[in-house]
Amino acid sequence: MSDIKGSKTNLAAVKGSKEDIKGSTGNLADSKKKSLSRTLAGSKGNLAGSKGNLAGSKANLSKTSTQGSKTNVADNARAITFENTYQLKPEKKFPTLLAREICQAVLNKHLTKVKYDFELVPQLTTAIANEIIAEAKKLDCPRYKIVVDVNVGEFKGQGIKVASRAVWDTTTDTYASASFKNATLFAVAMIFGCYYE
Repeated sequence: MSDIKGSKTNLAAVKGSKEDIKGSTGNLADSKKKSLSRTLAGSKGNLAGSKGNLAGSKANLSKTSTQGSKTNVADNARAITFENTYQLKPEKKFPTLLAREICQAVLNKHLTKVKYDFELVPQLTTAIANEIIAEAKKLDCPRYKIVVDVNVGEFKGQGIKVASRAVWDTTTDTYASASFKNATLFAVAMIFGCYYE
């Protein structure tokens, strides 16, 4: 009888140790879950922080201004990028005669009755260059990059030469230039059409 009681006691001890094992694995699983949830919560917090930083940088980008106009991040995301078409030559060449006429017309329009004033020259050259670019884009020459250089200076009877150098493909790239002179100022406008492969 005492053996049976002893075996019952041993059996109870085994059951108790099983419960201890279950409890300890439960505690282990709970501790793993808690540490994992803390890690994930930290990661989510970091992601939320980085989203906030990203939103802050978008806000900073949208607040930057270029000559008084706001730059929109969404517009930058929709910028046109050309895929490589392996088209080495343009379908339509840049029309230098029309470009020269555009330069001459814009110079005459802006400078005919103007006297040289060094304070007005920066705004004047910017306005002339922007108008020449806008008119040149109407020529609709696909895959051409257009660069405009405008020089305005005081004229006091001196001679002046304006020159430019470039490394380019002479079969596709070209330029046009026009000049203007009155009693107080001179101006030279150059427009470059460079083919973008």
